[in-house]
Amino acid sequence: MSEDKVVLAYASQYKEKYYFNENLGKIPEEIKKEVLVLLISLVEEAGGVAEMGFDLDGEVYVDSWCEEGDLGYDEISAGLLVREIEREQRSLLDNLALWYRAIREAKRNP
Repeated sequence: MSEDKVVLAYASQYKEKYYFNENLGKIPEEIKKEVLVLLISLVEEAGGVAEMGFDLDGEVYVDSWCEEGDLGYDEISAGLLVREIEREQRSLLDNLALWYRAIREAKRNP
């Protein structure tokens, strides 16, 4: 993980696992489930790993990649699915960004 990003959640085809970062703060179960369903669906469709998190500005990012040599990974589908999530889930992503900025500010100024 890069120092300029904070991972919220990811799903991995390789490990057949998913992860949700519980250290960020309390988030409603429905939101967790929605985020994980989006990432798992992306991985099921394109393969590889799908990740959602926050950049230095507190904006949400969605990313997908594969391990070197993975010929089953569909980079085109992954890119299309990431853009689809960014477009169709804009409200969710905007609300997550607001939540993260509030959590980050609260930790900076207790």
